[in-house]
Amino acid sequence: MATNPNAMWMDDGGYTARITLPADPGQFTTVIRSITNSSGLEAVALGSRFTMWIDETGGMLGLHRRPDNDLATRLAHHHNVTGKIRGPVVITGPGVALLTEGGLVDVEYDLAANVFWGAP
Repeated sequence: MATNPNAMWMDDGGYTARITLPADPGQFTTVIRSITNSSGLEAVALGSRFTMWIDETGGMLGLHRRPDNDLATRLAHHHNVTGKIRGPVVITGPGVALLTEGGLVDVEYDLAANVFWGAP
């Protein structure tokens, strides 16, 4: 079982944290659905190095729309993905690949550089 952080979680308020996801693909998606409070997931490719896991409902939580996630939206736009991201997200390597320490540092660098990107 993995014990080192291997993914990045981002809430809709701009808070980020390194997290540890299980390597087993069945558990992997169950954990992401749980920590993003999503019934289904959509994998959004951010270039060839990262995947952003978002709620596939387009940001609906029951009858309520989730808050905009401006930081995730900026990150997606930085990687030429259009549209608005809502609710919490998880960033992994490509597909179900887990991030290495270097990948985590790269995501954190991109997130820290977001002040230079345009408005979402």
